[in-house]
Amino acid sequence: MRIRIVFPLAAFAAFLPATGALAAPGGDFERAAQELREADRNGDGVVSRAEFQQYRVGRWTKMDRNGDGYFSKDDLPALARSRWDSDRLTQLRRDFDKNRDGRISRAEFVGGPMPMFEAADSNRDNQVSKAELQALGQKAKAR
Repeated sequence: MRIRIVFPLAAFAAFLPATGALAAPGGDFERAAQELREADRNGDGVVSRAEFQQYRVGRWTKMDRNGDGYFSKDDLPALARSRWDSDRLTQLRRDFDKNRDGRISRAEFVGGPMPMFEAADSNRDNQVSKAELQALGQKAKAR
């Protein structure tokens, strides 16, 4: 009997779409869009860069499970540690681990790349409106 690990990427799977490629197959765009909508803390229908960074602060505790200030292989459940070198986690480290120490600090995560935010912010005003997010969704569907 083969047991499938459901958790392996759960600690950070939610933020991967919002930080990763938009053209990824499957539901990645919708998951990333949901992340942006959840970041709208004041409920005005617009997500500012500051709101999105604050949202990431809240996500940090789910990533840094052992509380040492870094997201590393040690934060994965024992059964999931073999996935540390998977394509998604390798890309995550490549994008966020700016000092190349093999782990991601809170500052690297919170201030890290925001490709979904950047792609959606079509007028470059550091805010993503519902209309901008919908327009990006249409482009993603067209792909």
